[in-house]
Amino acid sequence: MPDYRKRKHSKLSSSPNRIKKSRIAQKTPSDDIKMSPSGRGKRSTTSSDMKVVKGRKLEKKKKFKIGAVVTAIIICAFLILQVIFPAGIIETLSTATALLGTGSYPIELESNETVNVMSSGSYYYILSNTHINAVSNSGKQLFSYNHGYENPILKVSSWGALVFEQGGTEGLLFNAKKLKSTVKTEKPILSGAISDSGRYALATLSDKYASSVSVYSKNGDIVYEWYSAKDIVNNVLLSSNGKKLAVSTFDSSGGQYSSAISVLGFESATPLHTEKFENTLVYTLDGSFRSRFAVVTDNKIKYIKWRGFKSSEYKSEYSTAFFRTGKGGYVTVFNRENDKTDNKITVFSKYGKQKAEFNYKGVVSDIAVYGNHIYCMNDTEIFLLDTDGKVLRKGVCGFGAVRFIPVSTNSVVVFTDNKIESIKLN
Repeated sequence: MPDYRKRKHSKLSSSPNRIKKSRIAQKTPSDDIKMSPSGRGKRSTTSSDMKVVKGRKLEKKKKFKIGAVVTAIIICAFLILQVIFPAGIIETLSTATALLGTGSYPIELESNETVNVMSSGSYYYILSNTHINAVSNSGKQLFSYNHGYENPILKVSSWGALVFEQGGTEGLLFNAKKLKSTVKTEKPILSGAISDSGRYALATLSDKYASSVSVYSKNGDIVYEWYSAKDIVNNVLLSSNGKKLAVSTFDSSGGQYSSAISVLGFESATPLHTEKFENTLVYTLDGSFRSRFAVVTDNKIKYIKWRGFKSSEYKSEYSTAFFRTGKGGYVTVFNRENDKTDNKITVFSKYGKQKAEFNYKGVVSDIAVYGNHIYCMNDTEIFLLDTDGKVLRKGVCGFGAVRFIPVSTNSVVVFTDNKIESIKLN
């Protein structure tokens, strides 16, 4: 058997050496990165094997640029639409919605006197002694409102209509669908105007001055006031964008009238432009076309640009009987004062350039222009004329017709004091 014996150790002998553990953790073989030169059967790690992670910075930058471009396009489109539609995109869409659908003629009116009719593109307003109505060219009735005024005056723009009581202290604002708001003044109203942007102006008498003009935003806030110290304001007009005001005033001395027009910006009470008209009244100011406005006197039509105030004028030896605007320009009837059958008809473009002129023998009770055609109404008939005065078509309107408007080349809408009818010209 093996002999197991206990060994004897001297007390003086040294004890066995203890194994000291390193404080540094020993690396495992898997932690080592083995490097080997290329070309010896083992693949080396090179820069081509490494992928650079760029993150999403460039992608976000690209998306930001695209978003900025899209935003700029939207803003530019919005600004362009605002220029094309000064009434505003929302108001324009609201009007377009109201015009959807058709109606029929004839239409009975709740009145016994038609005061005025004004077209606004594809619909029109009819002002009577008791109501204001809006009707589409196709005969759809948009609204009817009882204004209750004794001396109502109608002004129209692409934004809507302004009706006020001349000599009263109240005005009404309408769009194509309904009454929008009511405005009150402290003093009697002399004249008014409404722009395509929705801004409107009212001229009134004044305690400290001869008269004054207030310009309102479409929400009814006063944005500008102007005072005439000694002359009476008889016409006001706003530019299409509502940023300039034209005013005509008059004074009487020794039985003679002297008139003046002033164009004002809203930064100062000092006019940007002033012109005088001796021995005549300014009958009306018309701003149907955006670039310029017309000044109508007893025998003269003057067209003035809103910018720079460059002007052109037409003067006749006859007196002004009618001045109308329509699709494509202006038309004016001048007639001999003692002979209502001796007329001169003159057509102007929307820029104030004379397009046609001819003599017309016969009574003219209303006139209109539509494109390159002139429409002339007497007591019982409506004639479609070319620019030389030649009759191309005609239609019977019957007795009692007081106004008409063309709605297409061969179709007109005729107004009596209590009815609206559509007539084809053959």
